[in-house]
Amino acid sequence: MRRVIFSIYDDIEHIQDRWHTNSYQVHQIQNYWDLLMANKKEYAESIGVEFKFYHNTMKDFEINAGFEFARVNLYKHHIMAELAEEYDEVMYVDVDVVFNTKENIFEELDLSKGIHIKEQTSSVLDKNIQKLLLKEVGQRSPTIKYHITKDLLNGADNHVMNTGIMIANSETIRSIRYYDRTFEASEKIRTIKENNYKRDDFSLLRDYYYPNNESIFSYILENHNIPYVLMDEEWHTIIQDPREIDWDKIKIAHFINKKFNAYWKNTQNCIYSIYIEIPDDKLDNPRGHSDDPVNKSLRTKQRLMKYKDRLIQNHKDYAKAVGAKYINFGYDDQYKEFAQRFPDLSEYDIINLYKVWLLDQLTYDYDLVLYIDYDVVFHNYINAFDFLSAEMKLCCDAVEPIDAKVFPNQAGYFEHYNKDFRNPQAKYWNAHALLQEDDIDGDHFIFNTGVMMASRQVMEKLDYFSDIKKVIETMKELKEFSMYPEKVQNSFGYDNETIMSYKVKKNQVPLQRLPRAWHNKHDRHDIKSYDIGSTAWKSAKTGLKSDCKEHNAVMTHFISKNFSLFFGE
Repeated sequence: MRRVIFSIYDDIEHIQDRWHTNSYQVHQIQNYWDLLMANKKEYAESIGVEFKFYHNTMKDFEINAGFEFARVNLYKHHIMAELAEEYDEVMYVDVDVVFNTKENIFEELDLSKGIHIKEQTSSVLDKNIQKLLLKEVGQRSPTIKYHITKDLLNGADNHVMNTGIMIANSETIRSIRYYDRTFEASEKIRTIKENNYKRDDFSLLRDYYYPNNESIFSYILENHNIPYVLMDEEWHTIIQDPREIDWDKIKIAHFINKKFNAYWKNTQNCIYSIYIEIPDDKLDNPRGHSDDPVNKSLRTKQRLMKYKDRLIQNHKDYAKAVGAKYINFGYDDQYKEFAQRFPDLSEYDIINLYKVWLLDQLTYDYDLVLYIDYDVVFHNYINAFDFLSAEMKLCCDAVEPIDAKVFPNQAGYFEHYNKDFRNPQAKYWNAHALLQEDDIDGDHFIFNTGVMMASRQVMEKLDYFSDIKKVIETMKELKEFSMYPEKVQNSFGYDNETIMSYKVKKNQVPLQRLPRAWHNKHDRHDIKSYDIGSTAWKSAKTGLKSDCKEHNAVMTHFISKNFSLFFGE
């Protein structure tokens, strides 16, 4: 019996997307190219089948799919059909697939039952298209694939297939007739888009329909009654969302996130934090909470001191579990030398600049570096280095202005503006002022640097400290003289997150905005919730547990400093 495993890859010109996803994927595949190729060849050889690789062979494949990446994915079905004329059984794998088994998949799966394929239906945000907001859905998300297929099937429910791995016998492959039926499906998709505004269930999502290979594949299987078998997780494990990776239970891994270091473990990683007790006479005076008479900075200091040993042990335990070096920085000679560079800044502002400087310095010695504020705790040992795209992106929490309630065009916004220098809105306008000084327009993000991950490449692009004295001088000037309303100008400060926003925008730094899984922020409740054992405390504890479960939180940033909710006492 003749069997073959094949893969394809074309060096296409990718559309530049806002989040640099395309360039990141290309970057990762290029960096791991030799390992990826060797893995597939070695597996094929070990089970006695041929391996074929098609590199930049798509030039003669004439089909208009709207997007070049969509054309590549249609092309793989065309090659699979051609190979079915020569081989009895054919397996396709994407380049980002890694074999982790010595078992012969052709022998383990019963291909007489149909084509074996993985489904992702559970990732669909909502099967009712009218309940979906466009911002929630990307072009390659299971959600848009589901709805394209659903419309192709005239409203019928369906599986969302992932064609990163496909294996079938030649008879089944020939019955699919993918190439011929693609034209029919593509025309139907075009018609659906054109008639969208005439439909009773009109949706903006349909304006973004295109000939997605997996949608068309699902449509063909269902519409033409092609036999198929949904693959078990072990034979097609998708690596994308936070999870504990147990390689003993994974035979084939499909790295949608392109984080191949999770398998090869070839990066040197570091986690660090800072604990410096600011003397009482050097504490700044941010606006506090109305139900707490104690200075906010002093209250923070007291709560950190009480839990510092348990916090650092939590950090050490996580670092050990994920195989990373852990460093806790404090008030040492290095910090004192750094602080001398900023004699006019508060100790709080210096420490927050210092954490970014340490991130920059540590990326000289480590491939990937994770910073966590001292008030961050880990809930489990899911490895951040296996999932965050820090090789070429700054991984950090960042929100849009609207999410921080910045509404400059709203009547009365500036009249009622009453923020202090720690407020996210103040940081937005402070960064806005810095950018205006450089004639840079457009919205920018508001950062929370309680959790950051980066690499040397990212920090060089960020270029945070090359002109730091000039930036601080400009911030001083803006605090005294600017075009902004007096209330806004008075809220300006010297915050590291303001500078981060300015630098990311100015230097066009690729960004991965951390979702709640990686930066679950716990905000303050009323003062009663700090009374251990009280009704308010129990309610806050239940809320935290529920919140962490909902967002699959790996770490929580206790902005509230209510650590008893985590440690229990």
